[in-house]
Amino acid sequence: MITQRQSDILNLIVDLFVQTHEPVGSKSLQEMIESSSATIRNDMARLEKIGLLEKAHTSSGRKPSLAGFKYVIEHSMQEGRLDEADAYQVIKAFDFEAFKLEDLLQTASRLLADMTGYTAVTLDVEAKEQTLTGFKIVQHSSHDALAIMVLDASKPVTIQFAIPKNFLSRDLLVLENLVNERLLNKSVLEIHYKLRTEIPQVVQKYFVTTDNVLDLFEYIFSELFRESVFIAGKVNSLSYANLKTYQFLDNNQEVANLLRRQMQEDEMTHIDLADQLKQDLGQVGVIQQKFLIPYRGFGQLSLIGPVEMDYRRLISLIKLVSKVLAVKLGDYYRYLNSNHYEVEKGDDYVR
Repeated sequence: MITQRQSDILNLIVDLFVQTHEPVGSKSLQEMIESSSATIRNDMARLEKIGLLEKAHTSSGRKPSLAGFKYVIEHSMQEGRLDEADAYQVIKAFDFEAFKLEDLLQTASRLLADMTGYTAVTLDVEAKEQTLTGFKIVQHSSHDALAIMVLDASKPVTIQFAIPKNFLSRDLLVLENLVNERLLNKSVLEIHYKLRTEIPQVVQKYFVTTDNVLDLFEYIFSELFRESVFIAGKVNSLSYANLKTYQFLDNNQEVANLLRRQMQEDEMTHIDLADQLKQDLGQVGVIQQKFLIPYRGFGQLSLIGPVEMDYRRLISLIKLVSKVLAVKLGDYYRYLNSNHYEVEKGDDYVR
């Protein structure tokens, strides 16, 4: 589509524009491109004609168009060398003892938002892919109880609920046994299906009045169907997008759905630009990176900013954050698993 020299010119214009946010003229490129000013101008005019550059109204220089950014990302983008100060800041930010998974995922979002001035989103393993590995009901009083659920043998979820007025004490035990018999070791997606097909029929065998039991099932398990979303730098979106973008970022579930749709299952890194996201997020660019959550699957880091982001630096940065986060998660889950082993196997431990 374009010559190697034209590709080099386009890459240089993108790099200079990202750094200065000013249109780039042919004279600025002469020292870096071994061609005459006239030849460079002709190539710039060709790039403008095919839509990869735009002419600025206030100057004779050009700036990259949306198509120009897309072309560079798809054909020429490589990771930039990570700045030592960036690397130090990332490693220092994760130098703490995490008491729960959410601490680490939220740290990743805050760090990316603080280091870039943009908006960062961290997603846990997709809700439907997680598996219910533990369930217990603890009664607080005659009026309320706590449902304790464990996902993937490591992620606890607790739901406090009011005990239905017509429940007997044994009914809570019946409900607990029913869950452990029918739903334990099933994926959240399977549980969602069973709650609408199998469970209503089974409940009739154990309870005279079933409506409030089914409502209780729905209430207890509804939390499992929600995505775990950690957003930081939401206010930053007002500096690179519009109010619509800010309002969209208020809906965690919609944000998670959109970001997951954009990334293919076999991808580890993905970049989107405004034309694919305009309906929901407006004129923005998005860099996404998957990261490993040991024993459970993959989470997802996303950085949302203006189309004219410094993609080379930010791709390197988001990859580093994902690697350090994966290491910290590995330490976190190894500790949980070793502690679990001691509690289960040690005869002297209190059960």
